[in-house]
Amino acid sequence: MILVTGATGFVGRHLVPRLTTDAGLRVRVLLRPGSDVNRLPRPLTVHTVVGDITSADTLMAAMDGVHTVFHLVGTETRGRHARLNEVDVEGAKAVIEAALAACVGRIIYVSRLGAERASAFPVLRAKGEIEERIRNSGLAYTIFRSGVLFGEGDRFSEHIAMLARTFPFYMVPGDGDTVFQPLWVEDLVTCLAMSLENFDLIDTIATIGGPEFLTYRRLVMRVMHTIGSRRPIIGIPLLGHRSIAWFLDGLFARWPLTEQWNEMLSTTQTAEMGSIERYFGFRPAAFDVGLLSTYMKRRFYALELLQYALTTRW
Repeated sequence: MILVTGATGFVGRHLVPRLTTDAGLRVRVLLRPGSDVNRLPRPLTVHTVVGDITSADTLMAAMDGVHTVFHLVGTETRGRHARLNEVDVEGAKAVIEAALAACVGRIIYVSRLGAERASAFPVLRAKGEIEERIRNSGLAYTIFRSGVLFGEGDRFSEHIAMLARTFPFYMVPGDGDTVFQPLWVEDLVTCLAMSLENFDLIDTIATIGGPEFLTYRRLVMRVMHTIGSRRPIIGIPLLGHRSIAWFLDGLFARWPLTEQWNEMLSTTQTAEMGSIERYFGFRPAAFDVGLLSTYMKRRFYALELLQYALTTRW
């Protein structure tokens, strides 16, 4: 039995079908009360446990008979509503303690490039603390560090599209020259699934990324081309960009341009080129118009932004 936490999140929604349908594995998902189960593709045959990620009783019930835990819980995309300490860090601590008590064989965690407990950025600091707890737990582990992820339902390419479609121009911090290595979520999921049989990855931190380095400005241009939106790209000082994000993130219930998003734009996030080929033997997909078109064409992103900004449900 495999347990997936954060199953209704972006990565979880893609991973659970892969494990149950393609790999034919028995999967249990831990859902918080009030989770939108409609986010999980159907039909799926999964065991479900509903409860708080920090509840010892809930976690012990969820881990009964489990040999591997995919820990995917994270609140960083919620901007100022993120609960990095209460949910991310404390939740990971509770998961580790329950896994030890239940004699779980392995925990697989999805972190972020640049994770470091001493980082100046809260998200990377929280990820670094979680990584350290996992490494020192005594559990067998595999930690995946990736940069930005893209795919249907992401908080990256689709958020760029919302802003590019709605406003007469698109703002980037500075010259928009921060470098990214975007990774298609389906390729990440392939790596996660393959890691179950790859024992060389036990007690390893694997840094992975897509097949190309792209500046933020170039990423925005590709998204604009995909959705047919021609907007001028305007560079503004980083402090000004951060102030606008802070204001809008507080003005609306949810907003694509968050403080955490600005943190990501402040630091280059890249892995060694060819890391996925070396670990798993396949070449990941590029952030190109052909792939983006499969989920971004013919959508009303201005309306989606309105719905997103006025809906409080995460």
